[in-house]
This record gives sequence, structure tokens and C-alpha cells, in this order.
Amino acid sequence: MAEGPVSTIEHDIAELEKQLQEKRATLEYDESEKETLHEIVGEKIKQHVPQYQPAPVITPTPKAVEPPSYLSQELKNKVKEIIDLVFAKNLDEGIAEAGKSGNPALMDAF
Repeated sequence: MAEGPVSTIEHDIAELEKQLQEKRATLEYDESEKETLHEIVGEKIKQHVPQYQPAPVITPTPKAVEPPSYLSQELKNKVKEIIDLVFAKNLDEGIAEAGKSGNPALMDAF
């Protein structure tokens, strides 16, 4: 009776090994096929496309540099208004007012 389950397990192991070998053979075939295709495509590209020479990189000259929006006097004034609102009413009102502006620099500065 003990022989039955052992032989079944051995049979299952042998079957799994066989399936594994088949899968490995398929994968190796797929890889070699991909490499061959890659080589053929590369050769065709070289035949039909002239040698690529990248254009020289031209660095644009910077224009007049404006200060970031978070340094502008307008933003500083708006932040002060919101801070005054917080002290006059409450923090929630100040947060709501900063959020209404939709200006990330204002929200960050606040």
C-alpha cells in the first residue's frame, strides 16, 4: 500500500521534469529567434538609413531672469493679508483663502 503513493509522487516528479525541459527548450528557441530578428532588422536599418550624425547642441542664451514668483512683492503682500486674516478670524479661514487663490507659490509661502 505504501508503494502506491511513492510511485505516484515519483511519476509526478518525472512528469514535471519533462515539462521543465520542454519549457527550457522553447525559451532557448525563442531567445535565439529574437536575437536573429534583431540582427536582421539592424542590418536593414544600416542599409536604408544613412549614417546618423547628431547635430551639435546649441545652448540658448538665457533671457532676462525674473525673480521667482514667490519673491515678488505682490505675493508677499498677499501672504501678509492671509496671515492677518488668520489672526483676525482663525487658521481655517486663512487656509481656505490661500486655497482659493490656486497659486502654489502662495500656498507654499503661506
